[in-house]
Amino acid sequence: MDTFFEQIVRMKFSGKNIAAMVGILLADLILTFVIIFIVAGFVGLPFAMLLLFGLMWGSYKLLMMNSIEYEYIFTNGDLDIDKIIAKSSRKRVVSVKCASAEKYAKYHPGMTAPGSVKKTYIFCDERDENAVYMIVPHKDEGNVMIVFAPEDRVRTAIEKVIPRIAM
Repeated sequence: MDTFFEQIVRMKFSGKNIAAMVGILLADLILTFVIIFIVAGFVGLPFAMLLLFGLMWGSYKLLMMNSIEYEYIFTNGDLDIDKIIAKSSRKRVVSVKCASAEKYAKYHPGMTAPGSVKKTYIFCDERDENAVYMIVPHKDEGNVMIVFAPEDRVRTAIEKVIPRIAM
């Protein structure tokens, strides 16, 4: 019987995200005044309006890049994690076989990866009480540490594949 689970985790805005959004809006406001008062006087109103439209569209796109979700896809022992930006762009970030995991345990904020880990991926809020980490070999990057917060049904399916090191 095939096992298939999906879970979407929406990232919460952090102080860094909010600061970036405020910076984008302030730059947008300043550039709007520059376009209206300076560019419109030199090249004319139609060209200035075209620039304003481009500025607004670009600002919107930059603001929407702060809307990030991760999708956990567990299929027959394989865990794939996709990054979804602004509900319009999807990219596979990592794909691993859970059966080859070297460690699987509860994650605590500020935890550092062991020396054998080449890269750490964090796919949830680090302060999430359901966060777990898995150290698993990756075909291109060596050992990686994946931090994620699966629901109970996904966690149970993963633990069935790796019972020897389950929490």
